[in-house]
Amino acid sequence: MKVRKILSAASLSLFCLTTAAWSGPVSKAALSATAEHQSIKGRISSVGDAQFTVDTIDGNKVNTVQFLIDEHTKMDGKLTVGAQAAVDYRLDGNTMIATHVVVMPASGMNE
Repeated sequence: MKVRKILSAASLSLFCLTTAAWSGPVSKAALSATAEHQSIKGRISSVGDAQFTVDTIDGNKVNTVQFLIDEHTKMDGKLTVGAQAAVDYRLDGNTMIATHVVVMPASGMNE
């Protein structure tokens, strides 16, 4: 009988500890990292010193999105107006900062 009580108490304690460990709060950094990092593809419509814009098409609507470039931005290819680009970016308030840009050269053919 004593053994049964000890095993029951040990099992209950283990269950409570496991439940408490799994139900702990998720860190804000883990939530914001996935929510703030996004990607987009489109045609580069303008290039500046520390910025560029990409036009994306949503149905019949053209959306122009502006990105800032900082010292941490990784560039694969050269930003050229008319080229296709895939942009990974993070949000800093309402500002989109490019983290990785892959540029596919313009084909020169009308699509």
